[in-house]
Amino acid sequence: MKKSKKFALTLVSLLALTLTACGGGGDTDDSGGGSGGGSANGENTLVVGMDSDLKTMDPARGYEVYGNMMYYAMYDYLYKTYESSTPEPSLAESHELDDTQTVHTFKIKKDVKFSSGNPLTSKDVAFSINRTKNLKSNTSHHTENVKSVETPDDHTVVITLNEPDAAFLVKLANNAFAIVDSEVVKEHGGTDAEDASSADTAEEWLNQNSAGSGAYVLSEWKQNVEVVLEKNENYWGEVKNDKVICKEIPDVNTQIQNVKQGDIDIALGVGVDNASQLEDQDGVDLKSYTGTTTTFLLMNDDPEIGKEMADPKVQEAVRRAINYKELLEICGDGAVLPLNIVPKGFTGALEKAKDYQDVDKAKQLMEEAGYKDGFDVKFTVPNFDTEGMSWTTMGQKIKDDLSKIGINAKIETAEIGVAIDSYREGKEQFLFMHWHPDFPDINNQLAFLPGETVGERAKWSDPSDGKLDELKKTVQTESDEEKRVAASEELQKLLDQQMPFALLVQHPKVLAYRSNLDGVNYYEVQKINFQDIAVK
Repeated sequence: MKKSKKFALTLVSLLALTLTACGGGGDTDDSGGGSGGGSANGENTLVVGMDSDLKTMDPARGYEVYGNMMYYAMYDYLYKTYESSTPEPSLAESHELDDTQTVHTFKIKKDVKFSSGNPLTSKDVAFSINRTKNLKSNTSHHTENVKSVETPDDHTVVITLNEPDAAFLVKLANNAFAIVDSEVVKEHGGTDAEDASSADTAEEWLNQNSAGSGAYVLSEWKQNVEVVLEKNENYWGEVKNDKVICKEIPDVNTQIQNVKQGDIDIALGVGVDNASQLEDQDGVDLKSYTGTTTTFLLMNDDPEIGKEMADPKVQEAVRRAINYKELLEICGDGAVLPLNIVPKGFTGALEKAKDYQDVDKAKQLMEEAGYKDGFDVKFTVPNFDTEGMSWTTMGQKIKDDLSKIGINAKIETAEIGVAIDSYREGKEQFLFMHWHPDFPDINNQLAFLPGETVGERAKWSDPSDGKLDELKKTVQTESDEEKRVAASEELQKLLDQQMPFALLVQHPKVLAYRSNLDGVNYYEVQKINFQDIAVK
């Protein structure tokens, strides 16, 4: 067996959180409703303002962008991710990978108890993974490559994959692999059997109770109103506060006022376009982080749909016509220009030079394509934003840049739901969209390639005589990190020559919080790690 290094777990195996995205509605009001007050009330309570998309508290069913904030808070995982995409051991004390690169053996931490008092053992790990897989929920696809889970003893887990997966440890940090108390879940209708998709009835109970070993237990969830978490007295690590209240406050201006007044401690809805309202505000701090969400342009590669946009020379002309330096300026501090599909922080990520724009070259490409005099094209820009940056604002900037090479991009706005459906069906000619990875690894980004999810939406056929597929396979399966980095870099350089996309900006996240908090940070997977935050 080929062994990886043995990891010693620290006492602070982080957990965490809750959310922000596109919830709202329900019977809440703009003040947030529910429980009152921020930490200014003197209690060791953390109060968070958010606009969430939570639909379930069952980690085996959750697929919402901010779900892991809750699941990290209530449940343990074998691995978790924090500042980078490198997975860090949580309950895993050691890891071995066999020569076939498909058999992963883990030794797990001893003396861990669930909030029920039941000991956490390997059987709970196996139950949790098999339940997620057999529920066939939105998050089950993360477990599709799992062939079997064996438990030789109480603290050994052997996971066998159908094929090698270089991103497997990163995937273990996703809520699909959150570890639940198998006895408690079964008592309330849960099952890991093959018919779990129809037989499992535990979700209703899990929506009002937790069955984990994380830093907190679920006290109450009123959808679209608030989530209340209380410290888990059986937790094996350190928790720096006693209670977390997450209030649904859909209006960002209300969040801003509440954090100014101390009614909430953290405002998750602040974006780059409204952060200025909190600059130099007494008692409030701001931090900017580079996220992993990237905006991009899709140019349909099917001539019947894409028409002029299906021409590879036009696609390259579009990429070269855009003023990326100005895009960086309007998107704020922390914005990054990825070369294409691999965002900063992922294996082998490359960035564009700020002078990537070359209008003269773009004009030459347009002439070579037979469009010296330009053309009109419908440009679909949904009414949406990425981390507070309006798509219509960015779309207008793209329109202005393309006009310099003769492309008249006629913007047509659309509701995001309508645009998403058309995008998924591959019907859009020229579209503004964004991509948020399910897990922080380059394998997630391969969705842009021919035959994969986003590639299919662009109707893209492999133009490289199989070279793209060869590099994709290496990135997916290679365990040697140097070889994987080399394949990633070669892949990005090849895509820079021909693809029906223009990757725009990797967007920053702005976090606003009260100055009397210690330990506040933003992480891409779990967002806020509640247990690390001390209220002074």
